[in-house]
Amino acid sequence: MPVPTLGSVGVSRRTVLKAAAASAGATLGLPSIAATAARSNVRFEPTLVGAIRWDAWVGGDWHVGATVNRTLSPQEYQFRLPFYAQITVPDRMLVEQNFDAEVSGEAPSGWTVSSAAGTSVAVEDAMDHPGKHVHLHDESGTSPASMTHAFASQSRAVTVKWDWKETVAGRWGRALLIGGSTAVVDIATTTDAAGKHLVMRSPDGTWKVLQDITDDTWYSLKVIADPAPPQASPWVDVYVNGTRRISKAPLLASARRFDNLTLRTNETLTSDLYVDNVSIAITESVNANGATQAIMDQEIQYATSAGIDYWAFVYYPQEPLSRARNLYLSSAHRNDVNWCALLDGNFTGAFDANLAILAPHFAEPNYQKVLGGRPLLYFLTGADAAKVAKVRTKAAEIGVPNPYIVVMAWTAESAATLKATVGADAVSRYATGGGNGATYDSVAATETELWTDYASAAGEVVPTVSTGWDNRPRYDYPVSWIGDYTSLQNNWEQQATPGEIATHLAGAIRWGNTHPTDTPANTVLIYAWNEFDEGGWICPTLHELRDSARPLRLDAIAGVSRTGLAKPR
Repeated sequence: MPVPTLGSVGVSRRTVLKAAAASAGATLGLPSIAATAARSNVRFEPTLVGAIRWDAWVGGDWHVGATVNRTLSPQEYQFRLPFYAQITVPDRMLVEQNFDAEVSGEAPSGWTVSSAAGTSVAVEDAMDHPGKHVHLHDESGTSPASMTHAFASQSRAVTVKWDWKETVAGRWGRALLIGGSTAVVDIATTTDAAGKHLVMRSPDGTWKVLQDITDDTWYSLKVIADPAPPQASPWVDVYVNGTRRISKAPLLASARRFDNLTLRTNETLTSDLYVDNVSIAITESVNANGATQAIMDQEIQYATSAGIDYWAFVYYPQEPLSRARNLYLSSAHRNDVNWCALLDGNFTGAFDANLAILAPHFAEPNYQKVLGGRPLLYFLTGADAAKVAKVRTKAAEIGVPNPYIVVMAWTAESAATLKATVGADAVSRYATGGGNGATYDSVAATETELWTDYASAAGEVVPTVSTGWDNRPRYDYPVSWIGDYTSLQNNWEQQATPGEIATHLAGAIRWGNTHPTDTPANTVLIYAWNEFDEGGWICPTLHELRDSARPLRLDAIAGVSRTGLAKPR
């Protein structure tokens, strides 16, 4: 059987590299690896390239009403959508108006205004910020000033945003989201003995305080209302200045659709209410259901063509989050890309039962091995000495070599302490990210220094290759597993180019090959295959294939040599 070469039709880079490794490089016309290594301190065996998989996308979070679809629905984040996603609503904006293009002194376009004697509703030049806003002036004492915008009736979640202020706060300014003639969300300003407040009406007629307010101060509000969430009752979330003040509160009425927004003053109180930056959007305009065998098979093909040796699955034992791993294991192509487990609290919560299911996979040919047959296993969280010992004991019971156990931590010092405490073999790091719009190059440079820091502190290391970091989608639509999401607004770095990712990967391989005693497992780990809304991915995206007809990040990765002093092509 002829040996495959890089020019062979239909032959992946990974197949060629395997053949080269098996023949000590001779199949590529290279000198003997052993002979070359004997003349230098550089390791020349091909480095294993792994990639982390986080598969909420292929589990319970992809369906209508799910978190991960909502995080990437805003237009500015849709470039991250996986290749199998669908944009179900091409234009999600129902209303988007900052009034800057409106005629001062006139009623705002698109709005039905009510201005009885003693009241007025008109666009005016803003005095305290650039542009224009709408001024609802009310001296009537008997009738409100109001502005209402109808929009296409929606039976699914909507996100409503607006800015407002009162010259004198607490004068019962109102915002009502309405379905037909029924208010389903009612937010107001009020005054009582304790002060001035922003409040929301509950179904029992009581008012819940959202936060205190002050005179002549702008507040930004966001309401996410879902009339028909899957497997749940209709609910509303309310945010003030980016902070969620109400979570999953019941709607006022059982209306199953929304169709207009009203902003108004009070009938009996005089006031001046100002409104700006109103938008109404369909909350969920994409569907990223990857839970099919055909999609998993396509992912395997993409990974194989790029020379990805293995996926490190964040191991979810439970359905539906285990679907991606199960689809991989049921694929006829599963041996084209190996896998290993990356354990966190989802696994360690019922450790003994889950280990009994995982351990037999150690003996299978597609479970990733290092150092002559040792099963590779990562702990993201939850590692302790007892659990590590149980893994080693279970492996011995089933007759496989001692697993190579890698523990992850966010600092070199904590990684070293954890490794020593639990008896692990090596250390690593899940990801490295920047903030406040840092450049990718600067973050990659920091991560490069961390490889040495981790090795110096802890000994053996698996270098991490981060491909990006941008958590802002989870600020707009917070996910359940992150408590303090407010910091995510500034938790982002500039997007990497495919070439920058390739350069960083080549640097990791080069560093490992010039530090062979620190990297005996000879593997690097990419963050990540599919952390789309967290900001790190190499899986092809919908826009990438649409605009370039190629998986650009994977193409760049495929061009990185896995041997010697690697450099991207």
